[in-house]
This record gives sequence, C-alpha cells and structure tokens, in this order.
Amino acid sequence: MTNLIQAELLHQLCDTAARQRGLSEQHAAWFAQGLIRTSLMGIDTHGVRLLPLYLRELDEGRSNPRPNLQAVRQFHGTALIDADAALGVVAGTHAAQLAGDLARTHGVGVVAVANSNHFGAASVYGEQIASQGLVGLVTTSAAARMAPFNAKRAMFGTNPICFAAPARGGDLYLLDMATSQISYSQVKHFRRNGLALPAGWALDGDGQPVTDPARVESLATLGGYKGQGLAMMVQILSCLLTSMPFDHQLPHLDAEPYDRGRQIGHCLIAIDPERFTSLDEFTAGVSALMQTIRETPAVDGELVQVAGDPQKASIARRTQHGIPLNDDELRGLSAEAQRLGLTHIFSRGEALHKELA
Repeated sequence: MTNLIQAELLHQLCDTAARQRGLSEQHAAWFAQGLIRTSLMGIDTHGVRLLPLYLRELDEGRSNPRPNLQAVRQFHGTALIDADAALGVVAGTHAAQLAGDLARTHGVGVVAVANSNHFGAASVYGEQIASQGLVGLVTTSAAARMAPFNAKRAMFGTNPICFAAPARGGDLYLLDMATSQISYSQVKHFRRNGLALPAGWALDGDGQPVTDPARVESLATLGGYKGQGLAMMVQILSCLLTSMPFDHQLPHLDAEPYDRGRQIGHCLIAIDPERFTSLDEFTAGVSALMQTIRETPAVDGELVQVAGDPQKASIARRTQHGIPLNDDELRGLSAEAQRLGLTHIFSRGEALHKELA
C-alpha cells in the first residue's frame, strides 16, 4: 500500500526535526525545502524518505548542526567553501546561492565545496541556480557503486550531473542524470520485490552482466566507456578541486561510521547568459528548443519529452494529491512526529492519508 501525505505537513516535520537538533531557522528551512522538493519531483530515493537517515547523521555526529560555512579561498568568480561537515542539503543550497551571486557579479560563478555530506538530488541545486535566470551545472562525489567499463570492482559513485537552464515564464530545462545504468536504490527495490533486473544494468563479482538483484556487486556504466568518462569528469570537479577523497575511498551513506563527516565534495557552476545575449532572447530560445523536441513525431503509443518534463508532471500531481510513502516509511516518519509532539501530521484521518492499491 502507498500512503499519500500532504507536502506541507511533511515540510513541517522536516523543518521542526532539524530545528530541534540545533539547526538555525534558515538552515532548517533549506533542509526541509530540499527534501520536500525532491519528493515532489518524484525522486523518491533522495527525498523525504531519507529524513531518518539525515537525522541519525545529526544525532550521532556525522553532520554538524551549526556549521561554519566559510570561504577558504575566493577570487573573482571562484570560491572554495569548507562546509564544516554540514548536512549536504545545507551546504548545497549555500553553494547554489553563492554561485548565483558570483555569476551576477563576474558573469560566471564556480563554487567548490569541501567537507560536506550527502546532498540528495543534484536537480534541487540546478533548479535553484536556473530559477535565478542563470545556467547551472552541478556535480558531487559519491561512494563507489559503479565499476569502470570492463572492470570487476566498483570504483565510482553513480556521480550525478545536473544541467539546468531558464526558459520562458519560469519554465526550466532540468537534466539530472546518473552515470550508471541504474541506481543502487533501484537494485534494492528489485531485490525486495523479487523482480529480475533488465539485462546489462548491473554486474556480478566477475564483472559479468547479471539480472538477479541478489548477485549484484556493482552497477554497469551508462553507455559503456562514456559513462566511465563522465564519472571521472565528476570526480575531477568534485574531488580534486576540493581536495576530497575519491569515490572508492568514501564510506557509504547508510554505513558506519556515523560520528564523523564523510568528506563529500561538490562543484556548482552558474553562468549568466546576459553576458552573451539578452535574457529574454536566451529564455525564448530554450523554450523554443524544448517545444521543438516535444513536437518531434513519436513512435506509436509513446510521448516525446525533454529533461524535466516528468518532474514537472510529478510536482503538479503530488502537490495536489500528496507525497507517496510506503508503510515502513510512514511508520518511521510517524515515530519522529510522535517524538516531536507533531501527532497531527499523521492523525487527521483518511482525508490526508489516501491509500492506493
């Protein structure tokens, strides 16, 4: 069963839980907004269902509730930020805002972030940059799940790349992609439900394709050597510019130790299109390109979309009907709500908890 919970109630839970653990009002608001926005987009693996894990990071010391987010180096349009083991969502939002400020002053803003933690979906920060009328590029390091092309051992995270650009009327082009064929969370989903994986998405311990999720040792790269190349690009931007460990040197998000920061690195780039053309002409061009692609003749029974279209549809649907949680997720969030005295969030009856078969 899937339970649909209104986004504003889950936002209240995230915000209150963060402030109760010592986050400032501003940082708690960033944290709640990041998680809820991710869930509204339909990126459930990185949204509100991660709240218990992020709270554990705060409770046990991995994430610092009162970080000193400071510029270690700053020159013209570049900045290196020490996140001081902040929650990754806090560090990422701070960096997106700073990149935007630098871009408006210098034409381009490049912010590298060191000593951070898992920041969730890269699209959250790409959207924040593009919503300022800027072009955004966002990358982050991640613990190893993906094997190099023709290799047996995982050496890369799924290493997301987000590219975002503003379009007409507040619309956005929003690409958020992994460099692997599938995320590890999807492997877990297939495993829990006893389903076979599509061929070529994952590998066994010998580096051979495997469809049994119980035998998965690593993920396959997207497009063979091309996915490996993109994953290395992400590490160069996210690890080497920040002097942070490579992916294969990082502990996993859901693994010990929880009493120290994971030393995740991010890179956020913002470009001001008005340094090249008028913003109106640029956004009109982005909108025209997206619409031209959407209108390309589709194969029977299919729909041609551009990056960001599924997320926009999800936002509209889930804003109206609620964010889906399975029973285990609902129990975990309900326990936190009970602890905080927010029993109203999950106790207003079926009007707020619509169940779907």
